[in-house]
Amino acid sequence: MFLFSRRSLSAFFSTIWTSSTGFFYNLVRLLRALTTGLQQSATPALTLQHAWPLTEQQIYRRSHTFFESVNEDAIRALGTQHHSKRLPCEIKARYRGSFNGCFVLEFTDGSTRVVRLPLQPAVHDAWDKVRSEVCTMQYVRRHTNIPVPRVYSYGRSKLCRHTSELQVFIIMEQIKGQPLTRDALETSPEPRRRLFLEQLVDVFAELRKLSFTRGGSLMPRSSNNEDGEPENPPDIVGAFSIRKNELQAAGYSVSRIVTASAKEFLDEQLRILQHIWTMPHKDLDREQAEREEFAQRFICQPEVQARMGIHSTARSFFLAHPDLRPGNILVDDELTICGIIDWEYTASVPPCAFAPPTWITGNDSGLAGLPSEFTRVLSSMKDKSRYHAQLAAEWGSRDALAWSLSHILIDPAELDFVFWETVMPNITGLCDIPVPDDVQLQADVDRRLEVSRRFAQYLDENNLHVEGREEEIQRLLQQARATIDQLTKGTVPHP
Repeated sequence: MFLFSRRSLSAFFSTIWTSSTGFFYNLVRLLRALTTGLQQSATPALTLQHAWPLTEQQIYRRSHTFFESVNEDAIRALGTQHHSKRLPCEIKARYRGSFNGCFVLEFTDGSTRVVRLPLQPAVHDAWDKVRSEVCTMQYVRRHTNIPVPRVYSYGRSKLCRHTSELQVFIIMEQIKGQPLTRDALETSPEPRRRLFLEQLVDVFAELRKLSFTRGGSLMPRSSNNEDGEPENPPDIVGAFSIRKNELQAAGYSVSRIVTASAKEFLDEQLRILQHIWTMPHKDLDREQAEREEFAQRFICQPEVQARMGIHSTARSFFLAHPDLRPGNILVDDELTICGIIDWEYTASVPPCAFAPPTWITGNDSGLAGLPSEFTRVLSSMKDKSRYHAQLAAEWGSRDALAWSLSHILIDPAELDFVFWETVMPNITGLCDIPVPDDVQLQADVDRRLEVSRRFAQYLDENNLHVEGREEEIQRLLQQARATIDQLTKGTVPHP
């Protein structure tokens, strides 16, 4: 999901802000008046290639145009070309996400494969991103027992109509199984859910084996190996990330760096966080701007680093899946894990950022008892290997507040929701952290509101203030609900 979509969700949460959260916010405003805050310097600006960033709507429409221009005959020919027996194939299904378009091919022998294309308007540096993703998947397959899709081939080929440019592709195995759902977890018997959690702990322990001395993304040392398994150990390059890519797709120039310590990793993540939460936004109001400005200033203080238990000199890094939401875990009817998918933007991270996803730690609307259940399962497995023991020792000692702070560090786009929903209700655990200076905060809020006002004016004057993906989904849902109501009441004739 694009950070712009998350912004619209943040605005939504702002409208349903609970009275308890409002109380905590007012309490913090009172503390500001009583405390000498830590004044921060202004965030250094990103380099923007255009006068204004591209909107989510513009990126979405360009990606849609790209996907619709894909030549399906070329996709079928590509599948046959890279099949060991050169079998003919048909397109069984096609679908697109935020960053990729996928075509499921079925061959005459009944086998299936997936051809995936990065949506180039939404993916910056698609070729190197895919090379890193393939290198990561192959490395994980070779060095762990994690079920990862096999990559049959990847490269560049002319797959779109009306252009002479080459498009990047991956051809990979289609793993059998269905995406995990929260409903499946909630309704499954306790023994079945425990078995699933044990397998998930094993996945984390397997990843914990993959230790590196630097933080970044894996990259093959040879730039021309488009088929087969790389023989040499991978190189470490500046980390690709979902949030950096979204900024780049919007038109910002964002550097990628290799980090040598947890402190360098933290500084890089905080830099991205500040950039994300100071961008212009067409629907920004003062209340939302104050929420975002206060949250990002609070999180960027060095005292928060200490609260998260970050050892700034730590130089061990571990490979971490960046988007382990339920939909990226494929299971069978017994909740046996069949595959882990979507390894793009994977990078090696320090221990403070090696963490289970938010739906496991209770930092989103997951199952109420799942965090404690996961902790019990993890503790019971500590003797299985030294990697299980390390995870049990590190994760078992973290409280809910530490997890919340860690998740903001891992994914800066989670700042507004996680900070106000799970950090501030635990304000008593943060009394030793200074409160940001209110005068400087209000000055930066005024500055951002003015920039956002001019951004909205630019959109209006250029007829770019149009319905986006989230708005379209909401409109279609409202239409569907209205039609269902009419059908229920018998006011719509049946065909």
